[in-house]
Amino acid sequence: MNTYGQATCRYERRRATAARWAVLHPLGHAEFAGLACSVATVRAWARDLLTGRVDDSALDDVVLLLSEVVTNSIVHSDSGRTAAGSITVCLGLGGGMIHAEVIDDGSATSLPFVRAAELDSDGGRGLLLVEAMATAWGTHHDPEAGTAVWFHLPTNETNRTDGANRTDGPDGPGPLSN
Repeated sequence: MNTYGQATCRYERRRATAARWAVLHPLGHAEFAGLACSVATVRAWARDLLTGRVDDSALDDVVLLLSEVVTNSIVHSDSGRTAAGSITVCLGLGGGMIHAEVIDDGSATSLPFVRAAELDSDGGRGLLLVEAMATAWGTHHDPEAGTAVWFHLPTNETNRTDGANRTDGPDGPGPLSN
């Protein structure tokens, strides 16, 4: 158990997603319950981990996008549908980028995708925000490890680009560069 009360996470036990981390300096990873109340806990954990390592604008952006991706994992995957469901959140730095990754228990009925939200809908904009704000993002599904949604943000606002470069597949984002 750590300060936030998480047990040793599945990221420690399963290395299927390790290729995405080959060029990064991992800052931390933690497992959280697949409950709506975990979103605030993830935000606090990420803010504590990144404060002083990235500028305030980048910190606010990563916390916002993590909130959206974690909420999606809880709402749309088995992580939020089963009593023992959990999500793993990983953060790292490399090549002037923040790498954030959320791994959930997957779903037999759906995979993450950007959808058009209804104008009067309260939801449906999470991955749309990720696509608009991240310099790159993607998904990867592994039957053993679950579904990962990852994104990159620049460590400072001068590196930001418009739009996103999405990459799906087992190799994830590939090399990081500015």
